[in-house]
Amino acid sequence: MWSLSSLRLLHELRLRGTLTAAAEALFLSRSAASHQLATLERTVDAPLTEKVGRGLRLTEVGTELALRAERILQEIELAGAAIERLRGGLSGTVRVGWFQSVAIRLLAQVLTDLREQHPQLRVESIGMAAENALVAVRAGDVDVVIVPSYGGAPLDVPDGLHNELLFHDPVRLAVPADHPAARSRVPVQIADLVDERWIAGAPGSFFGQLVPRLCHQAGFRPDITHHNGDSAIIASLVAAGHGIAFIPASADLGSWPGVAIQEVDAKDAERDVLAVMRASSRHRPTVGTVLQAIRHRCPPA
Repeated sequence: MWSLSSLRLLHELRLRGTLTAAAEALFLSRSAASHQLATLERTVDAPLTEKVGRGLRLTEVGTELALRAERILQEIELAGAAIERLRGGLSGTVRVGWFQSVAIRLLAQVLTDLREQHPQLRVESIGMAAENALVAVRAGDVDVVIVPSYGGAPLDVPDGLHNELLFHDPVRLAVPADHPAARSRVPVQIADLVDERWIAGAPGSFFGQLVPRLCHQAGFRPDITHHNGDSAIIASLVAAGHGIAFIPASADLGSWPGVAIQEVDAKDAERDVLAVMRASSRHRPTVGTVLQAIRHRCPPA
């Protein structure tokens, strides 16, 4: 009979793409993962993977079994949710993944509220890039992730996951306090910023796509001189006159000395902040309690 651990490994392999990454996620050595996979193949009596270059990909049989493994894991979580409801009381562990700018604003307050109201409930937080968050929640590394979804490039939430809007987070323009745009009493036209140097998020990240996308909509290619996803570093660069930046309002850079924040006149200059969880965990009382605490500290949706 197939072991649950081998099915979980196959599920991880489908999500993460390499056996090494799947093994690391399950705290296995690569050799132990290879042994588990080989044992499962013998049990199934069909190849589950095939070599592609120096890597592996799932065969048709492997893909089908991995999809069914995901459903089995979902059923196990649903059983756990039912036991939580029947047992009563709130105890156990809920793991939440956060991206930086919202974590700075909300995390400590949410944890304090939960500690005071539900002392038997353990909440663990993990900082993570939004690009990795959906894989982490699907794989069970975390129970909930707080992620951004940018206007014009909305987050693609796959089947099996449930998402809820927490709040809208408009995008603002951060400029040095002595910049001409800092004195504007109307939203700034992005086309007027064609000759500026820009600070953008990390290349390849959702945040990193914001400056190129909005500037391209305005008809020009921005001169990006710095890439960084840390809002404090962005603020320090803006204040020192090393560039201007688009920054979500929740980052609150207007309180940083030497930085002025202005509205921009642009389509899709906003993001939504979402809570994403597995559909099988959304009815767990512990997860619901954590979500309620997060919503309580969010701006109005």
